[in-house]
Amino acid sequence: MKAKRFLSAATAAMLALSMASCGDKGGSSGGESTVSESSSTDDSSVVYEKVDRGEVTETVGDLDYSDYQPDVGVAADFHFETEAEDCVISGNDAVTLSDDTNGSFSGSGYVGKINGGAIRFKFTSETDGRYDAVITAAKEDTGAPSVFKFDVDSGATRESFSISENNKFTEITISNIPMAAGEHVISIEDSVGALYVDKIELKASQGVDLSIYDVSHKLSNPNANDTTQRLYNFLVDIYGKYTLTGQYSDSNGYPLDDNMIYSQYRGMSEIQKNCGDLPAVLGLDLIECSPSRVAHGSSEGDKFYTAAKAWDAKNGIVTLCWHWNAPDPYLGLNGEPWYRGFYSDATNFDLKAAMDKTDQAGYDYLISDIDAIAAELQKLEDADIPVLWRPLHEAGGDYRYNNTWFWWGAAGADAYKELWKLMYDRLTNHWGLDNLIWVWNGQRTDWYPGDEYVDIIGYDFYADAFDYSSQEDIFNYIRESTSTNKIIALSENGVVYDIDEAFDNGVRWAWFATWNGEYVVKDFQLSQEYTDLEHWQKAYSSERALTLSELPDWHCYPLAYED
Repeated sequence: MKAKRFLSAATAAMLALSMASCGDKGGSSGGESTVSESSSTDDSSVVYEKVDRGEVTETVGDLDYSDYQPDVGVAADFHFETEAEDCVISGNDAVTLSDDTNGSFSGSGYVGKINGGAIRFKFTSETDGRYDAVITAAKEDTGAPSVFKFDVDSGATRESFSISENNKFTEITISNIPMAAGEHVISIEDSVGALYVDKIELKASQGVDLSIYDVSHKLSNPNANDTTQRLYNFLVDIYGKYTLTGQYSDSNGYPLDDNMIYSQYRGMSEIQKNCGDLPAVLGLDLIECSPSRVAHGSSEGDKFYTAAKAWDAKNGIVTLCWHWNAPDPYLGLNGEPWYRGFYSDATNFDLKAAMDKTDQAGYDYLISDIDAIAAELQKLEDADIPVLWRPLHEAGGDYRYNNTWFWWGAAGADAYKELWKLMYDRLTNHWGLDNLIWVWNGQRTDWYPGDEYVDIIGYDFYADAFDYSSQEDIFNYIRESTSTNKIIALSENGVVYDIDEAFDNGVRWAWFATWNGEYVVKDFQLSQEYTDLEHWQKAYSSERALTLSELPDWHCYPLAYED
């Protein structure tokens, strides 16, 4: 039995304080939706009825909810330091400098213009342990983004980092680096941008800052229904202790068999076959519910509901995104087909003009489209299915490159934030949807709409193939969107990262949700194009990862909380 299934004494005490009653999931009274469906594919034949779950017996399940802090194994006063100019330096234009362009420096100078090379040095660890690396470095103002790499033993540990200010020496800390006793080769690599390095220090790890995982149980919507609040309470209580495994469906809800394996989507069955279980989180897309796609003949919209209902009945968690196809009159830019209408290069929809109502028709289309999606989300609320609702995703593109690719981000941050608030108000206050946990995924800190409109912060990142690092720099960047602690999730990914190493590094994404297609299936088998089989299996078997069968019945999670 896995340690993560052990119920701590503190958790048992908490459970003893809250007993109220609960139907079983997946069949007995209170656990199954009363929605009735005919075999017809005509949406009008589906009847959506309110679900009565009956009384709830509150339970936290048998997980260990205690804090997790990795062992350091290094003397607290340990300190190692090397000057960059004393290291082995490679790179076509690498030079040692001694001017004060980047401010004061230590030693005889500093190293710059690495241009794809590296600064390397050897370090001998006297014991198995964890270290913090402090890099004093600066970047040149080239107008391009900066992405640099810290590497131990050619990929045993590999983390990206960036520098915000130009031409100013700054201390960058890479935390909780594991090193076994013995000799190691450490390198700083100039990946994208011009890097200047003064010195590198190694210290005993300060441990993981657990305070950043202390998150309020209060949802942005004070009227959130009980089941939604129970799910959120569960997410808050496991944050920093476990990561939920997740997978997006590319069939978006085609029929499911009794074992919850997609009959027309091989990804789930390949994950189950190779990793021993299904993911905890199922990702679906409301793309086909976009009115302009319906107008062009799409009849797939209701499939997401069938899949969400079946997944919920299996105690799974549902996350929804929406590739919002722009309104029909605005499609066809650059000769692009209508079905690419969520991309900014395929539509002339001007969000700023719509939001300030200089394009009144555009504003009206926004309202009518949101209302159409509200009707779809209402089906889930009627079935008492809470969702991790992730609209208007990737609006700011990649923060390092200042690019955007969806029309809802093309007009800039201000118009985007106004649209987010409009959608929040329309769905929450006008339509009274109380089953939504709002996941903001704007990708750039200055695009954050405000705490009162956001429950969880997500970031979508597609690492290079076989880069299993925790993406610490991205995690730290996006959580600075607000001074309030929020749950941070890797809301889309390509590579399945090393969860154990990420936890020990202090980078504890609430969940990951691998995108579909080549990221999960290739040649009808579990894809190893981005993640090799060993790392697929390592992630799904990690003590810090939760799969579908390991979830407690979160529908019965305690409702009361203290903040």
